[in-house]
Amino acid sequence: MSNELLTGLVTGPNLFSYIGAPSLQDHDDIADCNNIATRSADLGHHRYVNPRGWFEEYARTLSFLGWSLYGDSIHTRTQHLVSGSVADFLVQSAHAMRDAQQANAMIDTLDTLKTNHSAILSFDNETQEGETFQVVPARYDSQGNLHIALFKLELSVEVKRRSFLFWNWEERSARIVQRKAFLKLDRSELDNKRTLINKVLDEHLMRRFTLRRNVS
Repeated sequence: MSNELLTGLVTGPNLFSYIGAPSLQDHDDIADCNNIATRSADLGHHRYVNPRGWFEEYARTLSFLGWSLYGDSIHTRTQHLVSGSVADFLVQSAHAMRDAQQANAMIDTLDTLKTNHSAILSFDNETQEGETFQVVPARYDSQGNLHIALFKLELSVEVKRRSFLFWNWEERSARIVQRKAFLKLDRSELDNKRTLINKVLDEHLMRRFTLRRNVS
């Protein structure tokens, strides 16, 4: 698999979007760390009953594995009305942050996800059609450090839909609550935790769906 073709990853309730293709090692590390963070959060808090506690435990676990939390804080919740699809909302949100790279990467990620029916089915099942899910853009900075932004989203609708990311909701019929946190990887700290990471993954490994561009 060429890393140049990677656009993202679906695992559990998490959708990763790559802003610039990561190395294959970083791709695996992202999947492994977030696999463990999801498992830890699920053990500590009910994913749907206590999404705030779940998210905080998720971020704490990543911090323990070597992902330092910016400012040691998680940004408080915000609410948004959705007109159109959640996919459009994600792209528009990136544009609103004046981040063209993130917006373009999100378009690529969603385009490749749309053709991966197994990944969509898994994401729907893991999130209860969007009741609570995470979107995680990942990128390198100019020094080659790996950063991720965690966006915890809760979709509130009257009637749930399969392929909820791509369903066009009527105006003001869908509401999203969002929490967010930003983290940076300390590779040396992660390397110190590899024995533990491998042990945990031997006991519990979530399904993974790598998203990549098709080569014609």
